[in-house]
Amino acid sequence: MLILFDIDGTLLRARGIGLRSMEEALFELHGVPVDTSTIKCGGRLDPHIFLELSEKHDLPTHEDALIAFRDAYVARMAHAFDMDSWSLALPGAVELVRRVHTQPDMTCALMTGNIEPTSWMKLQDAGFERDWFEFGVFGDEGATRRDLPSIAKARHRELTGEELAANQIVVIGDTEHDIDCARHCGCRSVAVASGTCSAEELRVHDPDVLLDSLTDGERIMRTLVGFMNRSETIS
Repeated sequence: MLILFDIDGTLLRARGIGLRSMEEALFELHGVPVDTSTIKCGGRLDPHIFLELSEKHDLPTHEDALIAFRDAYVARMAHAFDMDSWSLALPGAVELVRRVHTQPDMTCALMTGNIEPTSWMKLQDAGFERDWFEFGVFGDEGATRRDLPSIAKARHRELTGEELAANQIVVIGDTEHDIDCARHCGCRSVAVASGTCSAEELRVHDPDVLLDSLTDGERIMRTLVGFMNRSETIS
């Protein structure tokens, strides 16, 4: 079984350093003060946020400009983490990831809207070991979040040689976008109300499981094993 963890709002909080680094990157490139106060990030892909910010401030949006924005953003984020600690692991998250990683019948991986370099910065700062995750699928690898589970499935097949059924993949995330992409691809969804969405807001999107947090590791592991026992392997 493949367990896909979102990052922001699910595994950790990063105290707004992402948007702050985007503001600094655009000021560095264009000398323009940037307002990110109305930008909604939860569950979105970083490239979509890069584009929205550039359009909002009448800045170039051609490919080279967006690549420059991305590179400056990564550099500003790296500088921020060199100067201070920004990420805080959410309750139960480190313990759960470690437990999933050690299960012989489970593959622990990332599926996030973050681009890859900043994903690892946030996770390392919050106390997650990189080798707890077999691989990651990142926000610049699909046109929409709905594209990401299929990429994860293919990456798992390349890694293990095993062809998973969609219901052998579990998406753990904190927004309606995580639930939506799981349902769109036929995967299981575990929604956790530890981010910007309340339990009531998540419930209307009908996840397979809804949690207030990741603190009850025993219950969550029983849930994942239950999914595994009810799934059908494609031969």
